[in-house]
Amino acid sequence: MAIQNQFLVFCLCVCVGFCGGIVYEPFACVRVGFRCGRGKCKPLAVLLDLLYALAFGTLCIFSAYALRFPEFRVYMCIGYALGVGIYLKTLRKVFAFLQNMCYNVVVKVYKKSKKKEKKHKIRKEKV
Repeated sequence: MAIQNQFLVFCLCVCVGFCGGIVYEPFACVRVGFRCGRGKCKPLAVLLDLLYALAFGTLCIFSAYALRFPEFRVYMCIGYALGVGIYLKTLRKVFAFLQNMCYNVVVKVYKKSKKKEKKHKIRKEKV
């Protein structure tokens, strides 16, 4: 394998790793929805982690095929890990903030609807 192509392949692996971090977001939303981060639903958390690993592995294999990478090298795994790490340090914080805002809005709307439902029941009982 030509040495001049190794840096290009490494950079592409970093990009694929960054995209792999974005692939994690739907799994993170499900984890937040079922409160897996607070120690509840551990089997679901394990299942979601396994599904993410499967999805990320599929992304890596597909991208290696589509981009015509040479045979497997250790620096490719390092590039994937570095890409995910860059994602976690940058864009993940933005997604986590937005996810938290959306979760709070949904909880607020749910609580408001429960109060209206409770008031409606009390009015029906009085009549």
